[in-house]
Amino acid sequence: MLLNDYLEKLKTKKLDVAKNSYISDSIVTDDFIADIYPDDNIEEWKNFNIKAFKKRNWSIFNRDANTKVKKVNLDYENLILFNNGILEDVKLEKYLNSKIKVYKISECQNKGNNIFNKIYNDRKKYSERRLSGIDDDKTTKLLVLNKILSDGIVIEVSSDTKINKEICIINNISTEHTLISPYIFIIVKDRAKINFLDLTVYEGNQNWTNVFYEIYLEKAAEVKIANLNLEQKNNLNTASFNFHIEEYANLLFSLINKGFSKKDVRVFLNGKSSKANIKGILLSKEEEFNDVFCKITHNEFQTDSNQDWRMISSDNSKSSLNGKIRILKNAKNSSGKFLSKSLLLDNKAKSFSKPELEIFEDEVTCSHGASFGEIEKEKVFYLQSRGLSKKDAIRTLIAAFLNELEIEDSFFKKDLIKEIDSSFFK
Repeated sequence: MLLNDYLEKLKTKKLDVAKNSYISDSIVTDDFIADIYPDDNIEEWKNFNIKAFKKRNWSIFNRDANTKVKKVNLDYENLILFNNGILEDVKLEKYLNSKIKVYKISECQNKGNNIFNKIYNDRKKYSERRLSGIDDDKTTKLLVLNKILSDGIVIEVSSDTKINKEICIINNISTEHTLISPYIFIIVKDRAKINFLDLTVYEGNQNWTNVFYEIYLEKAAEVKIANLNLEQKNNLNTASFNFHIEEYANLLFSLINKGFSKKDVRVFLNGKSSKANIKGILLSKEEEFNDVFCKITHNEFQTDSNQDWRMISSDNSKSSLNGKIRILKNAKNSSGKFLSKSLLLDNKAKSFSKPELEIFEDEVTCSHGASFGEIEKEKVFYLQSRGLSKKDAIRTLIAAFLNELEIEDSFFKKDLIKEIDSSFFK
């Protein structure tokens, strides 16, 4: 079924949405059905080309289609595999079977816990609170698609679980001209420690993947997540990552945003002494445009956040970043930092970086900075004088520029090197 046809039927029949107990009436409203796309006049979307959504009447993935994964070139002992947004396989080491549970959101009410109450069921949950006091839910309209088009999957990590090996979450996209909207809910219980590698692998072309993550870190939990897309090519990617962090919990989130891509990252530091460290890279080439909105809200005493970004643009492409730090009342002794550095490789390449601070409390520490520049000819000349070719000299300087982030994930680093070579050194 085509997306436009589905929405037209939804106006009159509500289809099967009403049968899903985890979808409230406040989600599927008339104004959403009338226009499912965000408003490109608002700050959070003005640098992304909304026409990329509207130029095609997307197909909705047929769950009954026989589109098995062709290949998974990853040798991971712990793997949670999605095929076109649908959960296909869970492969975990034996000792983890009792510590990590994977199940549909529709089963939450039968689990005897409070997970169901945290599931996204209110469009105002991630709306943008304007300084006027108005909640603007136009910023996150796309999340509704994930609710009504996806079963929704829960990944639950038990208390005190300690896992050193990466848990690989891979979504293999093998369709053509199709909208894929997975909704993944992760809850990491008290004192658990876990490391995720989140991959979207494209085998097909001209798809739109619209990914929605809700991730909860309970008391003293430690979570590392590295997110990247492989072989994205001409596919369109939008993604929303929403982190809720309780007292003494610690998040390290790393991502590469590349191609035609828009990522929305929202972090809520809800417990005292909670921490979030965000490291991101934006890469664009040719006519590509990619954009990131990252907002960290300090809700509690002595919370700490850090955003560190690197951006590289070449040809006639555009990269843009909006990083916001919001410190609310009762968040004394909190600290928020934002830094971005942009490297332009061609005269027509564009890069935008906009840090924002909203501070409603005294006795806090905040800093922000943004810089823009080109490859320094003197450094290229110096490296050439030491025997490197011009291409290798530029490659070395780009690598040094990105290595400032000190990202630990080995697979992340390997893909980054491959992406730099394929994008900027053909």
